[in-house]
Parts: sequence; structure tokens; C-alpha cells
Amino acid sequence: MMQGEIITTGTELITGRVGDFNARYAARRLHEAGIEIQSITMLGDRAPLLKTVLTQALKRSQFILITGGLGPTDDDITVAAAAQALNLRLFEDEALLARIRRCLGERGLPWEDRYARLAVIPEGATVLDPGGSACGFSLRHQEAWLFFLPGVPREMRVLFDSFVLPFLVGFAGGGKYMRQRTLRLFGISETQLQETVNKLADWQQEVCVGLYPNFPENHLTLTMRGPEPQALEDNLDRLTAALAREVGEVLLGPETFSLEEMVGQKLKEQGLTLAVAESCTGGLICHRLTNVPGSSDYFLGGVVTYSNQAKMDLLRVPGATLEQEGAVSGATARAMALGVKEIFHTPLGLAVTGIAGPSGGSATKPVGTVHLGLATPAGVATRHCHFHGSREEIKALTAQTALDWLRRELK
Repeated sequence: MMQGEIITTGTELITGRVGDFNARYAARRLHEAGIEIQSITMLGDRAPLLKTVLTQALKRSQFILITGGLGPTDDDITVAAAAQALNLRLFEDEALLARIRRCLGERGLPWEDRYARLAVIPEGATVLDPGGSACGFSLRHQEAWLFFLPGVPREMRVLFDSFVLPFLVGFAGGGKYMRQRTLRLFGISETQLQETVNKLADWQQEVCVGLYPNFPENHLTLTMRGPEPQALEDNLDRLTAALAREVGEVLLGPETFSLEEMVGQKLKEQGLTLAVAESCTGGLICHRLTNVPGSSDYFLGGVVTYSNQAKMDLLRVPGATLEQEGAVSGATARAMALGVKEIFHTPLGLAVTGIAGPSGGSATKPVGTVHLGLATPAGVATRHCHFHGSREEIKALTAQTALDWLRRELK
């Protein structure tokens, strides 16, 4: 089996100021594709160990992924250290230099001599150019493939997904095709999902399954290999349908289609508009809805009413309701949903109110108590939830649950 390793560089990593998102991302993606990583090494900038680690890696791995240290500053030493370890000459790639000059000009940035360092690569290297983003390079040395990628996570992922992963999958697969699908689920625990997958016996023989918590959702990755790409797609469709029959509405869909996009699509298809009233989430639901391009077609507006006075003044929540039932109650969520629906003249009004913590709870209404309200032309419904976690996690769970409830109601 093909095995490799990852080397990440950056003083910000070894001091703990920044998480090593690059190694985590690459390792996960490679594992999903059935390619094993046997080692991950983290080094600081200017680390003399880079040469030593790289030399050792060449003896034990078939591929090595190196991220970071490709920039124009003095502490970006990856290229020089790699050339020394591999005993290769460095040269200035004229095409790459011209590209760097062009990119700087397009962004209105002046040329500085230090940028020339970005065009210096070892002899025999192939530039990995995604177009419009930072470049990297690959290199075949002895029996190993080496891939040098930027340390900026966004730039690294573009190059990894565009060049590195497809190459390694093809190299390891011996000419076979690979197809992969990531499914998003909400409302089912990781344990329940694992038990469901275990019951689908044919999966164990046909597909490589990866289960990954991705708060507040759970993600399930299906990877298949074979000689016919269309047959792989058909099998993935069949397996997805089998999972959907087992779990029902907790299956949201593919990774590329967010929950807020699903809600927006359903609203557009049904010609409906929506307004939102938020208390404990502080505008998080509105933020997610408006992250979708074109959301102005169906989302008319929202109100954040944090205080009781705001609930009365802006949403017309009766003072008696707040006094008798409390701000965190089904009655208040009901009044908020009706109020925002009437104010914005929409057929749908969604509301949330709760206690995100860490303080503010009581014996009858502990931290994590949340009430949701949904007003439709047919009437008003409320839901009572109790979430666990930090303040941020409770807010995220509240927003996710509210949007998911709306998704399920929009048949």
C-alpha cells in the first residue's frame, strides 16, 4: 500500500498560536481516498531539522507533502533546505517570475526584489500553477514524490485538491478511477450513524466509509474505485439512497450544498418569503441566510430583540406574556414569530429565544434551554429544545435547529 508523510513548517504552529489546519486537511482527504499517512512532522521556521527530517522521509515514504516556507521573507527557507537535502541546484524559473510580476501588477502592488525568491525552485521541479492563486511545485527524487505547497490554508487546499490528490489517487490506483461523495447529516449522533452504517452490509465490501464529526453536523464520506467512472457514480447514488431510507430527514445532502442554501432553494421553489426574529442567537440565523447569493429573493429581513423591552417595542410581544411565561418560553417564541411575520408582511416568520450561558440558567430553565417559533399561513408552532455545550456551541445548535426545522416544514 502506498504510504506517505506530511511536513508542516511555521513558528506559529509550534508555538500553538495557529492550528495546523493544513496537515489535518490533507490527512483527512488522503485517508478518505484510502491513501495512508504514516507520519506528520511539525517544524518551526528556520528549523535546521528540515534537512534532517526530509532526508529521513525519503528513506521511508513514497510521497512527502511539505507545506509552508515558500514565501518571500528571510524565514521562508523550505526551498533552500530542500535543495540542500536533495543535493539539487536552485534556479530562477522565468515563466514563474513573469507570472509573479503580472499578478502583482494586476493587484496594483509595486515590485520588490524580495518577490524574486518566489520564482526560485530546485532543478527538475514542476510548477503547480492553479491560476490566480499562489503556486507550489512537485519533484520526483529517488523513489519518492515530493509536493511543496504554500502555508496559507486557502492556497494550500486549492493546490492540494487540484494537483496533489488527483495525482496520488491515480498513482496509487493503478489506472482505476476514484469517485467520492461526502454526505451531511444533522439530528443523528455519531454513534447512531455508525450503527446505521454497520447495518448496511454491502457497504463494507464495496465502499470505503469515513465518519467525521463536523459540529454541528456529522459528515459521512463514501469513496469507491473501479474501471468505469459512471458505474461508480451509479453505485454512489444507490448507496446514498439506501442511507436515506435508513435515516430519513436527518440526511441533509452533499457537502457542497449548505443547509441555508437548501432552505433558500425551497423558499424560491414555493414562492415564499421569510422574516426572522432572534434573541439568543444574536443575528446568526440572518447571517447564515444572507451568506447565500440571491437570498434577497426570499429573505425580507430580521430583528434581533435581546431585551424584553425590544421584544415588546419591535415585535409586539405582550408584556403579560413576558411577565407570566418569561422571555425564554414557548409563548414568547410564538409571539416573536407572529410579530416578525406581521411586521415584514411575510407568509413565514421564524423565531428563537433561549439561554446560551454560561450564566442565566435556573432549575426550571437551565442553560441551553431554547424555544423556537414558526409562524405560517396555517398557524404557529413552537418547539422546546435543550442543548449542551459552550455559549458559541449553543448558539450554533440553535441556529442549525431552527433552519433545519424550516427545511423540514417546506415540503
